[in-house]
Amino acid sequence: MVMRTSWSVSRAVGVDRHVEFSTISLRGRAWHEVVRSRRGSCRSTYLPFESPPWSCIVSHAAMADDANEDREGAFNRGLEAYRAGCHFDAYDIWTQVYQDEQNETNRRFLQAIIQVTNAMHKVRHNAELRGSVHLLERALLKLDALPDVHGGIDLATFRDATRTCLAEIKRLLSVAQKNLEDAFIPPLSSVGAGPVLEPRVSPPSKDPETLFQNGLDAYRAGRFYDAHELWEDYRRTRPESDPSRELVKGLVLVATAMHKLHRAKSPGGAAQLLELALDQLRDTPEGTLGLEVGALVEEVSRVHHEVEELEAKGADSSPTPQSYIPKIKRVE
Repeated sequence: MVMRTSWSVSRAVGVDRHVEFSTISLRGRAWHEVVRSRRGSCRSTYLPFESPPWSCIVSHAAMADDANEDREGAFNRGLEAYRAGCHFDAYDIWTQVYQDEQNETNRRFLQAIIQVTNAMHKVRHNAELRGSVHLLERALLKLDALPDVHGGIDLATFRDATRTCLAEIKRLLSVAQKNLEDAFIPPLSSVGAGPVLEPRVSPPSKDPETLFQNGLDAYRAGRFYDAHELWEDYRRTRPESDPSRELVKGLVLVATAMHKLHRAKSPGGAAQLLELALDQLRDTPEGTLGLEVGALVEEVSRVHHEVEELEAKGADSSPTPQSYIPKIKRVE
């Protein structure tokens, strides 16, 4: 007997895919079929008669809605899927865990491994090397701000392996090749107990002014990655026609540059980002979002010049002076 079923699965993260599978039953035996998606991927799943070594999201699509689901258990199933090469499954599982997580360090950790996992899916299954480069670069921003061990994972090794993977993908692009060897997939090695997850007790604020101010507070406190994330959230609340989006895009670039400079010790990367930020900020009307935009442009220009000089001298591991942080002021 053969039954063919299909359904669509939509996620809040914007994933909309249609999957089709065949259930084949013969004398009580379970059969192992292949799932295909419109995203161009092809991966394996097991039918209910058989327990797989990892949990495929297609066969457990309602995982996030099950009140009895253990979130730490879900995280570990994501690990199993990642290690089995089922990157889209791991991405889907961890995205649901991330959406319900309150602790900011855990969220940063989850975002980083989600982005690396998504990159591996893109390069290994869809041959989208350029898209994977962008994802890995964003993941490294987060990994650089995390300790060497978090959530029971050896992040020091994972971070170094992600950089090696990124360099290899760039090399493949330079020689017009697409096949990434298994050895370059960053390993997620367990060195202790898994993360202590903290479920949200209330949804995060979506008020634009609150998001913007929280980002400003984070920036002034030296939490540049958090500022970057909060300002990105602000931009997502505003329509495309809102001129404040361009200002905040410039601020996101400034915050990312400060993370590169003060956390990752990369003045070259910071200088490039500050140059891009200036392109965004110079055309922004004075007083947008209540900021002294002209003074901000002068500050970013000053720091950009000083960072270029720092790069020319050669960076070291000593702390970067606080004067290398552009001041952001409200209109008085």
